[in-house]
Amino acid sequence: MKLQQFKIVILALFSFYAIPTYSHHSNSAYQVDEIITLTGTVSEWRWSNPHTWLFMTVEGDNGEEVEWAVEGRAPGVLGRAGWNRNSLQVGETVTVHASPTKDGSLVGIIARVTKADGTILSNRAVNFTVDEPSLLSLNTSATSATSPGTTPDFSGVYYPFRSGAVAPAPAAPRAGQANRPPPAPTRSSPTSDGSLGRGPNDPKLTPEYMAQWEVIAASRTSGSYEYDNIHNCLPPGMPAMMGMGYGMEIMQSGQRITFLSEHQDALRRVYLDGREPTEKVLNDPTYAGYSTGNWEGDTLVIDTVALSDKSFIDSSSPHSDQMTVHERMRFIEPGILEDRITVTDPLALTEPWEIVRTYRKAVYPDDELREFACAEGMRNTPEH
Repeated sequence: MKLQQFKIVILALFSFYAIPTYSHHSNSAYQVDEIITLTGTVSEWRWSNPHTWLFMTVEGDNGEEVEWAVEGRAPGVLGRAGWNRNSLQVGETVTVHASPTKDGSLVGIIARVTKADGTILSNRAVNFTVDEPSLLSLNTSATSATSPGTTPDFSGVYYPFRSGAVAPAPAAPRAGQANRPPPAPTRSSPTSDGSLGRGPNDPKLTPEYMAQWEVIAASRTSGSYEYDNIHNCLPPGMPAMMGMGYGMEIMQSGQRITFLSEHQDALRRVYLDGREPTEKVLNDPTYAGYSTGNWEGDTLVIDTVALSDKSFIDSSSPHSDQMTVHERMRFIEPGILEDRITVTDPLALTEPWEIVRTYRKAVYPDDELREFACAEGMRNTPEH
């Protein structure tokens, strides 16, 4: 389809497709940089995949009671933040800070919940992304440096990590403020719908693919899920899946290494036995693609081909079926795994796109991922 025809069809679709109301499980439909405050009574707390739901009765502007549905994060994320299926009880009073939907419906997404006794439930789990003292006592046997002449063992569960970042120390309460609640959150999550344009480190797209991105961004900014693979329970694909925001598990043998992402239950395999992609493989592109690897000393070198053009390079940048991904993965210190990723696409990119991902190895009890089961939301998510 020609690009102009592509634009016309998509713009026409906007007029026919209503924005889903309760079936969200990504951020496109929410005004994430806006926070509203709801105080009301819990009518149901639903601990379900892929996202939780809080239903609450709130007094409306006209004094009448209205029912709000507020989406929570995935059970795996909330579980690591201290929540569980019994965290909220029917009939209890709660105050919820949430971001509203773009379409004005009585639906939001949770930033924070405060119970009547002052207990605060937030989305923040143990912060694996920064240097926290509680995380520095790593299991030596699981994270020790590789001996010369041996192959590193990447096996384990990892979470994203920003080397050198330090968690801010909590501010000491001022006189008379010891029992006051913390300031209200200002957003529920980073803005990622394309409304802020493209950043300086985003993939550099050719004019044809930049035009496609503009259509995608307009769709997401409107609140539509037409181009939101996450909402539609599709895998994030390579290389986007290596963001591993919910954590990843690496399973390693002599013949292959398997990567499992908690988010979307995404899976990829890297074959280490010298095989090459066949013509059949190359003619059957997938979201994860086909990955082969070999060891160069302590570094795993991976090449991925046969990638479906239905996925995105990052969260929204389109690509062609000629995209390839090259990775160099190694421990840069005990327990810290680095993945240097280079993406090449002669049709979609004006130059190779490079990004470095860093992960911290987890220890018990944080070394267990939870199933995501996205399709459960399609069956059990409430509808108007």
